[in-house]
Amino acid sequence: MHRLHLFLFIGVLGFAAPAAAQLSEAEFETIRMNKVINAVQITEPITLDGQLDEPVWQTAQPATDFYQKLPRNGTPASERTEVRFAYDEDNLYVGVTAFDSDPDRLLIKDLREDFDFGTTDLIQIFIDSLRDGRSGFTFVVNPAGARRDTQVSNNGTTNQDWDGVWDAKVSRNEKAWFVEYMIPFRTLRFSQSSTQEWGLNVTRKIMHRSEENNWAPIPLRYQGTRAALAGTLRGLEGVRQGRNLKIKPFVIGGGTQARAATALRTNSDFDGGFDVKYSLTPSMTFDATFRTDFAQVEVDQQQVNLTRFNLFFPEKRDFFLENAGIFTFGGVGQSVFSTNVGNLVPFFSRRIGLSAAGTPLPIVGGTRVSGQVKNVDVGVLAMKTERFGATPSNNYVVGRVKKNIFSTSWIGAIVTDRESDGPNDLPAPDGSGTASYNRVYGPDVHLQFDQLEIDSYILRSDTPGREGRNQARKLQTAWRDDELSLSAEYNAVQRNFNPEVGFIRRGAISQYSADAGWRPQLRRSNTIRNLIFSSALDYYDDDFGEIETRTQEGTIGVQFVNNGSVNFSVNETFDRLVEAFAIRPAVALQAGDYRYRRYITSVNTGNNRKVGGTANVSWGDFWDGDSQAVTASLDIRPNYHVNIDLNYTRNQVALPSGEFTAQLLGARLLYGFSPRVFFNAFVQYNADTDQVSSNLRFNFTHHPLSDIYVVYNDRRDTSGRLVERAFIVKVTNLFTF
Repeated sequence: MHRLHLFLFIGVLGFAAPAAAQLSEAEFETIRMNKVINAVQITEPITLDGQLDEPVWQTAQPATDFYQKLPRNGTPASERTEVRFAYDEDNLYVGVTAFDSDPDRLLIKDLREDFDFGTTDLIQIFIDSLRDGRSGFTFVVNPAGARRDTQVSNNGTTNQDWDGVWDAKVSRNEKAWFVEYMIPFRTLRFSQSSTQEWGLNVTRKIMHRSEENNWAPIPLRYQGTRAALAGTLRGLEGVRQGRNLKIKPFVIGGGTQARAATALRTNSDFDGGFDVKYSLTPSMTFDATFRTDFAQVEVDQQQVNLTRFNLFFPEKRDFFLENAGIFTFGGVGQSVFSTNVGNLVPFFSRRIGLSAAGTPLPIVGGTRVSGQVKNVDVGVLAMKTERFGATPSNNYVVGRVKKNIFSTSWIGAIVTDRESDGPNDLPAPDGSGTASYNRVYGPDVHLQFDQLEIDSYILRSDTPGREGRNQARKLQTAWRDDELSLSAEYNAVQRNFNPEVGFIRRGAISQYSADAGWRPQLRRSNTIRNLIFSSALDYYDDDFGEIETRTQEGTIGVQFVNNGSVNFSVNETFDRLVEAFAIRPAVALQAGDYRYRRYITSVNTGNNRKVGGTANVSWGDFWDGDSQAVTASLDIRPNYHVNIDLNYTRNQVALPSGEFTAQLLGARLLYGFSPRVFFNAFVQYNADTDQVSSNLRFNFTHHPLSDIYVVYNDRRDTSGRLVERAFIVKVTNLFTF
């Protein structure tokens, strides 16, 4: 171990010194202030074909002089990029010329909408049209013409599931590739001022150089969606959003078969509904949905749970994902878009229209008002579900308000309310059913002063029969710069705190955490980007102040220029069980104290190849026995039409009370016929249930945000015996006024 430390220390001394001077914070700000570009008003039409052959693309002033974020932060980009802006009465047009001295090495992995940001050459246009330094929209295109868009909130939190009306075309020659954008003004949110000035940044990824460039330079710790660090787009005169009324009706029909005892029962159903979107003001939007349906949504990826705590499954339903950033609570890191959440999420939209087991519950409809009023972010959501079996009809209301202060801070509050006429099937932390109503409310604050961040909240729940000790609270502080990160956190969830429209991973605890990480950059290396040194401590008390869990982990690793990495960790755990815990139906852990040590190795090959993979291998003690665990994934993309993702999880556990092996196998196939036509297959095998499930989806986007979906779901045991299946056809069409 001492030799390893000596080797790493010598490596840091030898390579961490800069090969070229890196920009200081003051230099970043000076360059950003000078990043100003003007849009040109036009009267002649633009043919959206990616050719950039209209006169305005030759005469408009280009935005040039990009700076690297990676691999050499703050140095000039290796390839020239020119971006020009024009507009007419209805649309903003963007013309991009991305020169490349080696165009045959362009990396294109995807045709699908909302493709992975880190896997392909691309151009991203970020627009902060409210010019609030906190929010915005991104419009991303790769050289094959695939599109991706996101909604940005909280100065960098991105919602990939936001979908706007816009279009783009691409072309290529032997010197460059070109993008021509058309972004309708009604897609954006901006003030009613006759003269507009928007925040702007442009990002370009050059994957064969592992390079990410920005027009307005970005420090390593931030993304190109950091609105406070954007440049400026000027020259927009007399533009208006218009009425911006969108109506999206749908019709759906299909049939299901489910096995009851030995017989299959068949049902068929036809239905319809609609969604409505209307801009109440340029910065405030009203949404309504009736007979809401999510049949086209991909099924959840299954997980193995070897703990006594709740698993988190991310939200995937479009209506709840749009503008979801406004409802986030407790700090910029809290999000329902992925499994990376904290211990408590006070509003978790999967509680609406889904049972605890993930069974869809019929939604009558709902409304949402979201946006900004005089530097205050406001969101109100109201939904109603139908009675379904033993589950009564429920009414949900969620309100969120945030007053923006300073440049990147806020103070706010949230309230959630569920009311019904009888018991509900959503489980309380003690496993019981819920009563006729439940409310959660409380304030939060986020303070950010450059590298220093402070987050805090206090919440209270009201549930009949669960009075007293019904609060949750958190205080977290962190210091983060490009290489060093330090954080400390205290959070507590009292025994009777019961957020029935939220999520708790672990209740009735007080948690104390500390993390430290150092990622020194090796600026003289063309292979290694930085070393990784980190440590973490988590300490949990139960509701009576007695220790329940303590974990300590140390990690060393290397991150490569191509975003690949190798890490090695050691984890020490103390766990106290106050009652027996059945880790599997026939395998139980008895009450008592347990101490165990585990070793973890993780490898990531990077994302700039047609074949890539990740692997995480852990071994060592496990409770009073031992285990070996493997989680691996393989990403195969022979061309941008075909994506194949394979994943495998295996946990082999040997305990005095019994042995077992838990396995999950998943395979995804995506074939893109064009950027508007896709076939997607997702097949999973779960050894615990001894079943195979399939989710097959065909999607044809016949007009922007207007789709035809054909979906087939199937679940069988390994003998091939059918458990259930469904065939669904859904047609949507967007009307804009």
